[in-house]
Amino acid sequence: MRYLRFESLSSATTAFENWLIEGRWPAHIGRSAVDMLGIVLRPTGEMQSTPEGDVPVMAPAPGWHVNLSERVPELQQYEIEPPATPGRVFAGSDAVQPPRIPAEVARWQ
Repeated sequence: MRYLRFESLSSATTAFENWLIEGRWPAHIGRSAVDMLGIVLRPTGEMQSTPEGDVPVMAPAPGWHVNLSERVPELQQYEIEPPATPGRVFAGSDAVQPPRIPAEVARWQ
């Protein structure tokens, strides 16, 4: 899983211009799936009271974000460190480890 950050939508569009088809973002680049996130909201640590209860206050993270399932060499310059808690991952991605299931279960369990 690769995480990309651009200054803005226009800079992301420029970086992806070789793969745009009639102005549309690609679903894949070769074998790499493309997930356009855009603006990512993260909790600020503050809480806000609402009629439904307290909710976290969210603020945009800097930049315009795109996830790739595999590295694309031409876009490597835009890669950032993986977030500690990614908001979205690809199915089957190693970004989130599945729970460990024991090979056998004892009768008492």
